[in-house]
Amino acid sequence: MKKIEEKFPYLWLLLGLVLALFSYGIFNTGICAWLFAIPLIRYINIRPKWSSILWMLLGTVIVANITFWGLVKDGFDIMNQVFCTFNGIRIWFPFFVYFLCRKFRAKKIIAYLAFPAAVAVSEFFIDNPFVSVMTSLSVSQFWNIGLMQLASVTGVVGVSFVVTLCASVINYIWEEGLNRKAVIIAVSYGIVVVIITGIGMSSIQKITTGDQTVRVAVSVDNSNYLAENKEILDEYEGTEVEKIVKASIDAIDENAKDATYNGSDILVFPEIAFGCTEDMTDGFISEVQRIAKEHNMNILFPLIILPNEEGAKKVNTLNFIDRNGKLLNTYVKNHLVPIVEEPDTERGDGKTPIVEIDGVKYTYLICADYTSNKYAYNGREADIFLNPSYDWQAFQYFTSYGVQARAIECGFSVLRNPVNGNIILYDCHGRPIHMANAMNVHMGIMYLDIPKEGRQTFYGMTGNWFPWICVLYSVFAVCSGFIFRKKKQL
Repeated sequence: MKKIEEKFPYLWLLLGLVLALFSYGIFNTGICAWLFAIPLIRYINIRPKWSSILWMLLGTVIVANITFWGLVKDGFDIMNQVFCTFNGIRIWFPFFVYFLCRKFRAKKIIAYLAFPAAVAVSEFFIDNPFVSVMTSLSVSQFWNIGLMQLASVTGVVGVSFVVTLCASVINYIWEEGLNRKAVIIAVSYGIVVVIITGIGMSSIQKITTGDQTVRVAVSVDNSNYLAENKEILDEYEGTEVEKIVKASIDAIDENAKDATYNGSDILVFPEIAFGCTEDMTDGFISEVQRIAKEHNMNILFPLIILPNEEGAKKVNTLNFIDRNGKLLNTYVKNHLVPIVEEPDTERGDGKTPIVEIDGVKYTYLICADYTSNKYAYNGREADIFLNPSYDWQAFQYFTSYGVQARAIECGFSVLRNPVNGNIILYDCHGRPIHMANAMNVHMGIMYLDIPKEGRQTFYGMTGNWFPWICVLYSVFAVCSGFIFRKKKQL
């Protein structure tokens, strides 16, 4: 086997890249996430040359351009591909750290632990660019609820650490053979994974009953439908914009009436459900305040504010109005989608709102804001996280699974209600309670009972201690070869 490996090392590279293709991004599969790094580490072990790691960089960039194609913008766009290339570098980075460890002659066990540590580092520091948690390997493990509970202690990157450590353990055994030390390491790793998963499953409480829930009316009505339906707009007078605004207010009124009839506590609309020009904003909000008071209904509604001044940027807002008609908060989207939103949308201040209604604390962010670790974390004291969104075909399941991580990390139930995607509800343990495909549906309302009590998590109390430990360890691992060599010489 060793002779074949040395003769055809690029077969390992090719196999690893194919598996990587089905480990990240929109092709996420749980099993490939555990396996993809095994052949890539083998490739570095067999061919520890600078040219090898550069070929791997090229390969991961190509893989990223395939897996994330159409994720930000359909069709070819140079900025879209730059964005994809950045993700390829992120996938490659942990292998580069491992390569440096072996190149600078770090001890094998130190180098092998550096690889999953570097995975955690790369996933943590990708948090500011758009995709963040959605391209974490942990998202591929959404089905493994027990293992995913580790995110409540270490943050979601801890799950990725455990998953990729598998490749290091297998390669260590491959190099060392089935000696006593290698067997102990393999068995110990298996036991640790079983214990982590077992503790995770045992920590999950029973599903809450009806008296412990909040009834939320989730509407998919939006101005996209109204703008396309001339039969509805012809019932109103005024300009096209005025007609849409009047029709939107009537749609909110009708939804609020239905929500009240069905015993709901709050009515939630998806991202960019409604829009108006800057000069019409106050009037629009006043009308929704009237509706909320009239129907005794809390309403969370997004509103795109279009500038009157040419060349100015639009503002993507989310407004929370209580049942007394009081505007509690106007939140402005901060984590803008590159290429699609950044050029023409105003950025918010990044402050995560928390409001309390009838003893239940709500936090809310718009769509991609949830992908950033800090925005969701800043709302960790809430019981329920509402995430009105706007997805498209490439995002349909991708974002649905990613938001699970935030529920587990911060201990709140999460409702993500997009246009053109999956309306999904997770409880505070990350268990999916409800999922409905709303792709190309522009009208309708559904009623969901959301557990109204969150839970305190260790991660919520301590923050991102784990990835910073991984940063320190990665630096130590790369430098360790020089450190121990110098000590030996002394």
